[in-house]
Amino acid sequence: MIPKEYYGRLFTKAQLPVDYLSEAVKLESMIKVDKKLRCKRCYSQIEEDWQLPNGQYYCRACIVFGRNQEGKELYYFPSEKSEVDFPVLKWLGKLTPYQNEVSEKLLKTYKNQKHSLVHAVTGAGKTEMIYKIVAYVLENKNRVAIASPRVDVCRELFLRMQKDFTCSISLLHADSEPYDGSPLVIATTHQLLKFYHSFDLIIVDEVDAFPFVGNVMLNHAVKQAKTETGRYIYLTATSTLALEEQVRLGALEKHHLARRFHGNPLVLPRFFWQGRLQKSLTNGKLPSLLIHQIKKQRKSNFPLLIFFPNIAVGEKFSITLKNTSLLKTYPLFHQKARSVQPS
Repeated sequence: MIPKEYYGRLFTKAQLPVDYLSEAVKLESMIKVDKKLRCKRCYSQIEEDWQLPNGQYYCRACIVFGRNQEGKELYYFPSEKSEVDFPVLKWLGKLTPYQNEVSEKLLKTYKNQKHSLVHAVTGAGKTEMIYKIVAYVLENKNRVAIASPRVDVCRELFLRMQKDFTCSISLLHADSEPYDGSPLVIATTHQLLKFYHSFDLIIVDEVDAFPFVGNVMLNHAVKQAKTETGRYIYLTATSTLALEEQVRLGALEKHHLARRFHGNPLVLPRFFWQGRLQKSLTNGKLPSLLIHQIKKQRKSNFPLLIFFPNIAVGEKFSITLKNTSLLKTYPLFHQKARSVQPS
């Protein structure tokens, strides 16, 4: 009997027990696209110098997942239906009307067999908005993957969803425990290369972030990891021209939310040119316009963040600021600071 953690996964021959080989589906290890050899697993184009001593080609791009080489097949076990307890969602929170509208649209778009793009501002509550669609897919005995280019985002999502869902959840990244066959997977986008036609829904968070954006391998991983009838949802706070082009062509259904969960309008920054700042700092002073803006901001009782892209200039500014009576405390944060004064 094949263990459940093998289903929906992609393997090289060396990664499988001999007894399992006869039950696995074989795939070509390499494919030809426009007369160029590409890796079946990661879709990287095979370079001329990616050769073994016997002359066979192999893929260097995804070798960390096991060597995929010419003349040797890849293997996978078709994904099976999952079982979860009802209800799978135990979250007791309540969506705002705007969040609920996006949540309902995601469910409708999925049922209409279309892919979605959620363009929502930071703090809009994107995680909570996907709960309903995730629960729907799981309760229909299907599998869900939530992926992000960033491992810290994956860890945070894992902790949150452990509290809000009753089913088992796997967290997958370079240093994680092995996959245990859970119907809900939270993984870095690279980990999706280990799956094949496995998930009925794949949600990619921070789709605009490095290294996912513009990465052919990782975009291929998403498409290959979903089932033939599966759908994906892209989440972003800063949409890209490429994503908007997919919306225009009808490849993505866009759902937009420009409000944070508290419902207050976003604070729009105003631009003030400080062309004399460097010269003023050299003379141990601050420009009068900047002093005026700091005084005005301090009356609001909101925190004040002053950011400098250069540590040396930031330190000089902090010293100059201490000679004024504008602020009660003058904390300075940067990577080289040995101590930080609390605000």
